[in-house]
Amino acid sequence: MTLWARIARRVSLKDRMRLLIILTVIPLTMMVLAIAGMIHNYSSSYNKIMNNLKVINTYNMNFKSDMEYSMYRVMIGLINTRKFDAGDIIEGQTQYATVVKNPFHMIEDARYDMEYRITRKPGTDGDINIKGILSCLDSLEKAVQKMIENSHKAGRYDENQAIWENDVQGLCSMIQDYINKYIYYETHNMEELQQDLEQQTNQIVYGFLGLLGVILVTGIFFSTLLTNSVTRPINSLKMTAERLGSGDWDARAELGSLEEINVLARTFNQMSGEIAGLIGRIRKEQKNLHIAEMKLLQAQINPHFLYNTLDSIVWMAEDGDNQKVVEMTADLSDFFRTVLSEGRDFITINEEKRHIESYLKIQKIRYEDILDYRIIIDERIGQKQILKMILQPVVENALYHGIKNKRGGGRITIRGYEDKSGLVFEVEDNGRGMDTGTLKRLREKVSGSDAAQEVSEKGGFGMSNVAQRIRMYYGGDAAITIESEEYVGTCVKIYIGHGCPGGRTE
Repeated sequence: MTLWARIARRVSLKDRMRLLIILTVIPLTMMVLAIAGMIHNYSSSYNKIMNNLKVINTYNMNFKSDMEYSMYRVMIGLINTRKFDAGDIIEGQTQYATVVKNPFHMIEDARYDMEYRITRKPGTDGDINIKGILSCLDSLEKAVQKMIENSHKAGRYDENQAIWENDVQGLCSMIQDYINKYIYYETHNMEELQQDLEQQTNQIVYGFLGLLGVILVTGIFFSTLLTNSVTRPINSLKMTAERLGSGDWDARAELGSLEEINVLARTFNQMSGEIAGLIGRIRKEQKNLHIAEMKLLQAQINPHFLYNTLDSIVWMAEDGDNQKVVEMTADLSDFFRTVLSEGRDFITINEEKRHIESYLKIQKIRYEDILDYRIIIDERIGQKQILKMILQPVVENALYHGIKNKRGGGRITIRGYEDKSGLVFEVEDNGRGMDTGTLKRLREKVSGSDAAQEVSEKGGFGMSNVAQRIRMYYGGDAAITIESEEYVGTCVKIYIGHGCPGGRTE
């Protein structure tokens, strides 16, 4: 494996997606930020120029005329200049009254606006013109102060006239010229700003297009690599799954360069191994189940049982007891009908009940003096289906190992009902019972260490046969428990949970 392959294998799909996003999003984000910064700078510069023009235009329109008019009224002595202390002077009481503005206030407002409201860059033409305006305002303030002082003294008309003509008008004209020049330079600055914006916009557009081309090529390249790194191992995994589905239990997925897919591949390989093992176990279980069912079938058609039953029928026929002959023949027929049951593995509980009834009726004739039985099956569960022949072998054990070995005979009681855990069947006898050692060995034999426990061809039917069959069919939802006390009796319980096929109804 090459160094690049080893490195690529360590890079997860999530990291690869992040790398693709970084290669595409970050350059675009930087370009957008550059455009936003350019627009912000242009907007800031534009707003500064517009604010400056707005402020300066206020004085371009009215300052010269208002100042010259106010000082002309002072010069000709038609106003009382002391009234300027209160602000502007209003001449007349009608709607046509004129306003003589306070020259000091005008100069103060102009000086404040020029110094603080207008944004200046030192050394520029606009800054030079603003300084010229401020210098003229200083000189104009002195001229205004002189004229107002002269207005309070007699014989100063000629002096005020000279100041008004030479200083006030001249300074106002100079201020007006500075204002016009400032407006010109600011307008020129705006034109340059627009040209710079156009030039920067073109550069950014061309740079954006070039960057976009690079991003597209890079994105397509890495997207192709990313797609192939995902689709190729997935297709390989798919083909391996198809092989497994077609019966190739040795099919295994190959590991690739993507860790996430490798996790799936390893899990798939583990699953394949488990399936292969499961198939082997199922085949083994099927073989054992077939053997168990054949042994059970052989037990049910045991020649000794059949010979004894037929002998009993012959004996009753010779004795002339035709009614019992008919009943026993019918019971024998019902018994073997359930054994065969048209090849079905599941029968209803009512059918199982009839099966053990047939068996016990036949045995009752042979062991009339020692055998008594009762069958108590809840009618509500009669149509539920269960695995066939799970009660008769247990009943047979109760008869041969419990009742026959007890002096004076005994009783077998079969119960069937449903509780919160599922179906429960009980086979209880008051026979000989078992000692502790025998009970322990029987429990171990019935529990089994594995559901696929081998069945000996020389035996294995009866209780262990039933236990093995219900484990194979029902799994962990089924169980058999045995309680016994020597000389008291034995009780065998068969549990079939709700999750088992026994929960079905016809």
